[in-house]
Amino acid sequence: MVHLFKEIYPYVPVWAQNLGISLYGYAYRHDRLGGCFSQHVKGFEERERWSEPVLARYVNQELRRILLRAFDHVPYYRETWEAANISRSDLARLSVGDLPSLPRLPKEDVRQKPEAFLARDIPTRKVQRYYTSGTTGTPITSFCTSADHRRFFAAREARSFNWANVSIRKPRAMIGGRLITPRADSGPPYYRYNFAERQVYFTAYHIGPRTAWNYVDGFNRYQPVVLTGYAYSYYLLAKLMLEQNLKLTYRPKAVIVGSEPVTSEVRYVIERAFKARVYEDYGAVEQSFLATECERGSLHINSDFGIIEIVDQNDQPVPPGVEGRILTTGLLNDTQPLIRYDIGDVASLSPTPCTCGRSLPVLKNLVGRLEDVVICPDGREMVRFHGVFVGMQNVIEAQLIQERIDFIRVRVVASERFGPADEELIKTRVAIERLGNVQVIVERVAKLDRTHGGKFRAVVSKVNPKELAVIRRSSETRT
Repeated sequence: MVHLFKEIYPYVPVWAQNLGISLYGYAYRHDRLGGCFSQHVKGFEERERWSEPVLARYVNQELRRILLRAFDHVPYYRETWEAANISRSDLARLSVGDLPSLPRLPKEDVRQKPEAFLARDIPTRKVQRYYTSGTTGTPITSFCTSADHRRFFAAREARSFNWANVSIRKPRAMIGGRLITPRADSGPPYYRYNFAERQVYFTAYHIGPRTAWNYVDGFNRYQPVVLTGYAYSYYLLAKLMLEQNLKLTYRPKAVIVGSEPVTSEVRYVIERAFKARVYEDYGAVEQSFLATECERGSLHINSDFGIIEIVDQNDQPVPPGVEGRILTTGLLNDTQPLIRYDIGDVASLSPTPCTCGRSLPVLKNLVGRLEDVVICPDGREMVRFHGVFVGMQNVIEAQLIQERIDFIRVRVVASERFGPADEELIKTRVAIERLGNVQVIVERVAKLDRTHGGKFRAVVSKVNPKELAVIRRSSETRT
């Protein structure tokens, strides 16, 4: 039924799209917030006030549980650890400080063989499949069950929504990467409504001088209490609201954003436009870690959700205050355990605890995804080309480069099976579904340039800032 709705979605009127989204929302709400969800919330609320020694004992206990589970039920880990002469009895004694004795898990292993990380004792019918952002090539496939899902969202309710004095059960908004509008040239409205969850969902791909009014109209129509989604999309919309004197007719209580690091400028502009405090979340679809911002402005690692190590080039821990690569070990996903998972980001640990009194460690100097802003010929601006490469198993890695306002080059590291059909699908997803009237060239390359830290810019703009200003002024004149 869900697959059928996806097939007909682009061709039905907006009211029918809202109805279909709401029906799906009823099932999704139960999947995330049903069962033991409330009990899990209470557990996270209690543990955040535990002393550091008590919390450490709990985390070590959960770490050993997930390690033994991985050894017993996930073939990849048993084979890898036995090859490194690590026994089950070794794992039963291991603590957080001993994690460097285990091999690092490269992201490419999970990308290429996602099923190898599935626990064999979970019935296939209970397993749900999700994809990470497709910006950097073939997305990572993430697996979980409803039971896992409820733990993930309970942590967010207790440590993200509640810290912002709101709740996931309250009316909320989302600016995200789902293609709720079928084409780049689709007209308003640029939002859809999920009655089941009282959620208004805005597309991230249509924010521009000529469309900002419709976004504000959607906020004022549904008046969501908590605003969530892409940090930079809110920033782009907030700038336009201030420039065009577009105002909300009500005051939301909080803006909870992620996907990109929240700079001081991003925070300031969003708070001016929306008249609500911004809170930062740092997480991923793989659900192997979660960091959330408290009322004092610190980004706390939820170590009872997932352990974060900051390591050097030899995968060994660095002292607090020193930047290093982030390795994560998830404690909540019994379906797809990820242990010492290299997510590709850089950060440091704070050498001092937060004044809020919580014993949860603090993350600093976070360097997340490296992406530029792409501007369309009609003035729309966007980041996070989520989903461009979803389902494209012949794409290993990719980089989108805006050479000119009307010319996009997609550099692809591909398998031998990559062919004309893959190339045409990329062009369709970039031009027709997202950017509009642009030329798209797909170029196969052997590798992508990287920084000294091993990262590469997934989206690069070579457009002259003066040209951007001309496009913006032209768009405003046509408004």
